[in-house]
Amino acid sequence: MKKRRIKKLIALILGIIIIIAVAVTLSLTVFFRIDNVAVTGDEIYNNEDVIAASQINIGDNMFMTSKKKTASGIECTLPYVESAEIKRNLSGTITIKITAATAKLAIDNGDSFTLVSDKGKVLEDGLMTIGDGIIIIDSSPVISAVPGEIVEFQDNDDLGIIKNVLTLLESNELSGITSIDVSNHSNIKLVYKERVTVLLGLSSSVNDKMDFVKAALTRLDSDNPDFTGSIDFTIDKKAYLSPQREDNTTVPFISP
Repeated sequence: MKKRRIKKLIALILGIIIIIAVAVTLSLTVFFRIDNVAVTGDEIYNNEDVIAASQINIGDNMFMTSKKKTASGIECTLPYVESAEIKRNLSGTITIKITAATAKLAIDNGDSFTLVSDKGKVLEDGLMTIGDGIIIIDSSPVISAVPGEIVEFQDNDDLGIIKNVLTLLESNELSGITSIDVSNHSNIKLVYKERVTVLLGLSSSVNDKMDFVKAALTRLDSDNPDFTGSIDFTIDKKAYLSPQREDNTTVPFISP
């Protein structure tokens, strides 16, 4: 009697295993096939190029398609795609949502420029000219600048500092910056309207200064719109003007 129960239990377990195996096989071969691929979001590449970069094929099983790998393939193959979001729909449609990269920075290579997004992604290399509003960056030597990949500097902290400065400029609505110099982390520098060098000091202190920097530059534009030289903000809540002239006089600038 006991042996008969054991045999029935084994048969039941085997039956369940077979049913599960059949269900899994059907789900991978018959069900959940991809019938359509839709591209939404920013229109920077045509849909055919995006789908080709995704390497998704009609008839593939949607759950065997890695969302992370697919997104990474699109982002690397198409440099001006900052991010690709992959969504599955049980109706058989895979949706690819594209977010465009914003050209914000440029590396001056001497004989050409490398265009970089505000997130640090390399967009183009070997450019002879760059557009208005692009900020030139001065940093430690560039180790890698491959279109579609994140730029790599010799000093790993450079990109983080650059991105932080960009965030502060945006949050403080400070425009007119034409250059960011992070080659010396003890003295971060900006160039304003190609005529005023802004000395910020330690990279760790930049967050607390940007609102004061904006106020000072706004006042300078009002009081002396043709000023050329530098402003030293390395001392907290102080600003010192150094006009570009022969005597190189340094004049205290009163806090706005």
